[in-house]
Amino acid sequence: MNPPSPLDVHELLDHTISFLTPSASDLISCALVARSWLDPAQSHLFRVPHDRTPRYNISHSVATSLCRTLSENPPLARHVREFRLCLPAHVDTPLPDLLREIQFPNLQTLDIAYLRTTSAPLPESFAQLFTLKSLKQLKMYLNVPPSPSLMRAVESCSATIQHLDLVCSQGLGDVSTAEQAIRIQLKSLRLEYRKQYGPHTIDAMKFLSPFGLSKLNALAVRGGDFVPWELIETKNIRVLEISNVLSEKIPSIDLSQFPNLSVLRIGFLQYVPPTIFETLATIASSHRIHTIFVYFESHMELARFEQDDEDDFSLCEELDQVLSSVPLDPLPSVEVEAEADKETVQSSFPRLVAKHMASTCIVLLESTEDTYYANQLRVIPFGGYKGQLSWWQNAIIQL
Repeated sequence: MNPPSPLDVHELLDHTISFLTPSASDLISCALVARSWLDPAQSHLFRVPHDRTPRYNISHSVATSLCRTLSENPPLARHVREFRLCLPAHVDTPLPDLLREIQFPNLQTLDIAYLRTTSAPLPESFAQLFTLKSLKQLKMYLNVPPSPSLMRAVESCSATIQHLDLVCSQGLGDVSTAEQAIRIQLKSLRLEYRKQYGPHTIDAMKFLSPFGLSKLNALAVRGGDFVPWELIETKNIRVLEISNVLSEKIPSIDLSQFPNLSVLRIGFLQYVPPTIFETLATIASSHRIHTIFVYFESHMELARFEQDDEDDFSLCEELDQVLSSVPLDPLPSVEVEAEADKETVQSSFPRLVAKHMASTCIVLLESTEDTYYANQLRVIPFGGYKGQLSWWQNAIIQL
């Protein structure tokens, strides 16, 4: 009698097959190996069915084909954990009718994108997805102000939602308009403002009105200058990202107001603003920050930040000096994300390397003329890059 194989253990088989997740063809091959391999292979193949397609580049035929497959094979829908829809691109297709026939008992993340210059009504079958009791995370990408039907769906969405990601054109807001009857308390909030997404101004506070922010444990803000600080209990924040946020309107952030901060991420688009040094200077010895991420936009070469400016000092050198001098014990790990090879990153931060603080360097791509366009081809959900978003997803999983 042959000894049992480790792959006879369902958990080990599932873990082994998980390493093949990026390759749909390999997962399909696994599903054909044996009956016991079918379920775990299908689970990873349909967990995030759009994961291999750049976000917002889901064609009518691909989306319709997927939904028709799920409609004709109901057991497959139980594997889906994240589902993505584009509006109005997917409205005038068979999708709304197909979605009425599909049950998603384990859907955890709903990703909705408005990609045109005018708001499109939200089909009823789409709106029903907002009410699923299994839903944990809502991702919204708004190129235009939300339609009334979308706002109704948001206002009636499932109370099980804990995490909200919102990408929109430059957002404005008035916290005085916040409704008192808040139905949903969020654990994490990620706001990203991008002017190039459209000429429209989004009232971010109106969209956030159904959600409570007083119990946030994680907050990420990229771009723009509207942050509803008055509604946020900063003492509860354990994970904080401030990327391309500091400006004349927000000259600096007092990190002493975040006594329980454990992870800090700072990012730069075209330059390192002097106010970032004022913010880092507010780190106190009482903080328990164990990781600091320093992120340079992927299409900006690190060498640009090393060039001397008008004040004749290297911004990377000053950043290296400030970060290596934070009054923390034990010293935090500093992870640098930049478009450069590992040696360039380490040579730009010699003090961090000497103190063994730069324990990990996340390199997005080698510097080439086509780097920016290559990165565009590797866009993943929520308009970020692999290095940009993996840290956030890992952070909120641990909340």
